Amino acid sequence: MYKLLIVDDEKMVREGLQDIIEYLKVPQIGPLLTARDGADALEVIAREEPPIVLTDLNMPGMGGLEMLRTLRERHQRHKIIVISGYDDFHLVKESFKLGVRDYLLKPVHSGDLAEVLNKTVHELQQEQQQDLEGHSEQKLALLEKASRGMNQVLHTAPDDHDAIQAVLGELGCRFPHPVTAAAIVSVSQPAPHEPSTGGNWEQLLLAADWEQPHLSLLPFYNRHNDLVLWLNYNDQLYDTGGIHKLLQPFLADGSAAVAVGAAVHCAPGAVQPAAAGATESGSRTSGLAFAYQSALDTLQYKLISSRQSLILYEDTLNKEDNRIKPEHLRTLVELIDMGRREQVLPLIQHYFNEEALKSSSMNSIRHNYDIILHTIGWLPGQKRDLSTFERSEALRLYLKSCILHMIEARESLVHSGDVVEIAKTYVQEQLLNGINMAFIANYCNMSYNYFSKMFKDSTGVNFQDYVTMKRMEYARQALSGLNVKIHTVSEQLGYSNPKNFSRVFKSYFGVSPKEYQKHSR
Repeated sequence: MYKLLIVDDEKMVREGLQDIIEYLKVPQIGPLLTARDGADALEVIAREEPPIVLTDLNMPGMGGLEMLRTLRERHQRHKIIVISGYDDFHLVKESFKLGVRDYLLKPVHSGDLAEVLNKTVHELQQEQQQDLEGHSEQKLALLEKASRGMNQVLHTAPDDHDAIQAVLGELGCRFPHPVTAAAIVSVSQPAPHEPSTGGNWEQLLLAADWEQPHLSLLPFYNRHNDLVLWLNYNDQLYDTGGIHKLLQPFLADGSAAVAVGAAVHCAPGAVQPAAAGATESGSRTSGLAFAYQSALDTLQYKLISSRQSLILYEDTLNKEDNRIKPEHLRTLVELIDMGRREQVLPLIQHYFNEEALKSSSMNSIRHNYDIILHTIGWLPGQKRDLSTFERSEALRLYLKSCILHMIEARESLVHSGDVVEIAKTYVQEQLLNGINMAFIANYCNMSYNYFSKMFKDSTGVNFQDYVTMKRMEYARQALSGLNVKIHTVSEQLGYSNPKNFSRVFKSYFGVSPKEYQKHSR
């Protein structure tokens, strides 16, 4: 709505114009204000800031022309419509020189007044739209420049507080308030059959006031295409609830999550390094660098948060270190070796169910994820990055599918008939561990005696002799290295007595380990 001020020294005229305008019901006009002369009008204008002014020219005290000159000197933009009983050419000319939009003669016809007011409202709307577009272009330009500058420094020197502050200086951004935090808005993929409202972040940013009395806002897009908001505010006047209210519109997109990092106390006027706590990874940074890194750390918890979540850094600090137990890793190996598919999901659920994940630190979740894939022999190049999982269900399904894939691959190898090659591979992998022929026979779904006979028929040596031969080959290669102790190699190969190791080594190679080392150097 556009306020309208009526200026006339005659009360009857003021009230009459009010009645006409109210009767016309011009869209977007209201409320109506009145003033009895130019001086009174200037006070009302200073207090109410009406964009439309209807004024007489000849009034006692300060007249209309003097009021117009004062407004022009103050560079105030108003739509001035003169309503006068005089049609003197010089008076009309002077009025238009002072910025008058229209000149109506008394008595005013309602149709003429309606036409002028409708045109005036249309002009105001066009100007307002142009102003908005101009501000929007400025904001978008600053957003693009901030994204380039921030990404450059965060990629090359993420812990350098001074470098971040230098970018802020280049952007002409001033953080006048004592507290700064970073919030990261990240959109997840929608669930199957669920529409995504899409990212309307820029519309929200363009509509937001970036410079409020107690809050300064600077947005940029990071390299992951997440929206980052620097929030600089006065925590005495702008509380946590205000921050949450500011961020809530970004959660209207049902697939978005917002992570708010640690609040860093800084010197007003310039962000200074602050004594900040350690991040979860143990590294220490300060000031803005820590604020941003803590927001990144917090964002990782979107995996275990509900959709449309506001995730706070302080809520992640007391998570438990729930690392997988060694005996459960051994159980996992047995499940794969024995093809026990039905027991795979319960083991995964034990560490990756919703409650377990919510109570666990991200470090322990990542550790469990990595060590499970390492234990089952999943190649690093095939491993999916943990940060790409947006829902815990997808994480559990992925781990289950990897384990089942390894079971199927193992069974396929066994069924191919090349059992001897399987046994040789097993020996090579377990050379420094305890090797049990009964286990490998069971693994290949064969009886102990049948496996032993088949292995000897194929290789010409029995299984235990083959294991000893491979261990001696390992010993010879190991002893060729510099500063290698004989007793160390002996212990690696499972010999509790180095003399027994030396005796076996000599029976294979004709010289003792000590003599072999002497001649090989």
